Amino acid sequence: MAANSKLKLKPFYIMKILMEQTDEKHPMTVNNLIEELGKYDITAERKSIYADIEMLIEFGLDIICLKCRANQYFIGGRDFELPELKLLVDAVHSSRFITYKKSEELIEKLERLASIYEAKELHKNVFVSNQIKTLNESIYYNVDVINKAIQENKQIRFKYFEYNLDKQVEYRRNGEWYYASPYAFIWDDDNYYVIGYYERYDDMINFRVDRMETIETLDINRKEVNANVEYNVHIELDTISEK
Repeated sequence: MAANSKLKLKPFYIMKILMEQTDEKHPMTVNNLIEELGKYDITAERKSIYADIEMLIEFGLDIICLKCRANQYFIGGRDFELPELKLLVDAVHSSRFITYKKSEELIEKLERLASIYEAKELHKNVFVSNQIKTLNESIYYNVDVINKAIQENKQIRFKYFEYNLDKQVEYRRNGEWYYASPYAFIWDDDNYYVIGYYERYDDMINFRVDRMETIETLDINRKEVNANVEYNVHIELDTISEK
């Protein structure tokens, strides 16, 4: 990128530096900012830094200035406070329907919402007794497909499975397709379910999302159900013998 182009982006780099590297315990002086900008091959004068900071404040960024011989700056309020991020990280760690791999990916993204120093506090081991994680890496795809089907008022079909003692997949009904009209998601007892009308039983049934595979949206409108029906999250398909 040309030097002039980078110079135009200087305010955004200042925002990036402040967001990533400052908090109440780790403020930066203007000299610090000039030094950090240099790592991006951007040269700046002190006066221009002050002007950029004022512009960012006017834009809405919560930049706190500590008045002293060499003024120090840091990001004050963020979208998520550190205790809120800790709660989210703990929830991701302990959620059984999120795989270990996806948990790490989500936590890394959550850490980016804090400063690099606060991120170190978030990156810790959370020990949950009897923690069991799902093995199904496609759960995010499943949720996305099902949610779109709900929004578009369409039915879905999928294959449903369980794990045997050797943690190998065993399909229900010999791998036949399940057809359902999805209506809502439920998180219950550390498992994620989709509630839908299941034509085979002419009733509303809960399917564990991490046990669903090869989900496809059909060009068929969902089966209409009584709007007053109460969804019972304890009716699990797992309890029904269909082998």
